Amino acid sequence: MEAIVAYGNHLSVKITREYRQLVNISIAAGKFILIHPHYDLIREAMRLNMFEDIKLEDFEVHNWQFELGETIQYEPEEVLFFYALLELSCRIFLCEIGDDLKKMAIESGETNSDEFIRVRSTYLRQAEAFLAKIRNIYGGRKDFLELISKVEQLNLLA
Repeated sequence: MEAIVAYGNHLSVKITREYRQLVNISIAAGKFILIHPHYDLIREAMRLNMFEDIKLEDFEVHNWQFELGETIQYEPEEVLFFYALLELSCRIFLCEIGDDLKKMAIESGETNSDEFIRVRSTYLRQAEAFLAKIRNIYGGRKDFLELISKVEQLNLLA
């Protein structure tokens, strides 16, 4: 997939088509999260301060500044936000919220059932690989361990 390098507390990632897709789908899922706070999983993530709209906007703007082949550098706070966004997005795709998202996407004409399933499967594989890399790099950090504790609380709902 993408080349990930840790420099001190920062994370650098080479922008590839696959990585761009991972980021774009994550941002789209984040926007879905913001307009659908009535789901228990989303409400709990918000209560745990795992997801904030301003951070999503900042993350989106930061990522827009880089083209394919360039390397983006993330501050530790951005890495933690992206990790939380990926965790939450994956859970959404794997529960009844994902079913509702699929239905909405098909009804709006954005996709069809087969394409949604293909994109979701690809996204989940990419996210799993990226999440594992982040765990390996940030696993011993106190702020990361606090985030993992929040993720585990979300697991109780899923």
